[in-house]
Amino acid sequence: VIMEGDTLKPLKIVGTRGMTVDGEYHPEPREASIVSSEIKPEWVINIKETGMIKLVDYSDINNLKETTINSAKFLHDGGWDSTKRYFLVAANASHKIAVVDTKEGKLAALVDTKKIPHPGRGANFKHPKYGPVWATGHLG
Repeated sequence: VIMEGDTLKPLKIVGTRGMTVDGEYHPEPREASIVSSEIKPEWVINIKETGMIKLVDYSDINNLKETTINSAKFLHDGGWDSTKRYFLVAANASHKIAVVDTKEGKLAALVDTKKIPHPGRGANFKHPKYGPVWATGHLG
């Protein structure tokens, strides 16, 4: 549901139904996280069961433009890298981190992790040797 910020009046309802990563129809997949790009008027929406990452241009609410990126099973939460260009999201059932290049609008990488990455938003810090780092824990 897209709402007016000051009144919370609903402006538009957009469905997320679709096929899961395993090829089964899902009538109501959940949004695992929604963040706004700092590069352009765009939301990054992670659809949990479908493994789809939606980049939604909200510059014209009546005519939304959507880019769908297929990634990995059971997307969860994630966070930005230090440049705010890349959004990193855990796919905890697949033991992967999906890295989305929001400037180019595509999947930059699908990184294998230890069992069950589950970051919340992860953490950013500057390592003395390696420079800017995004890190996350795992439950396995």
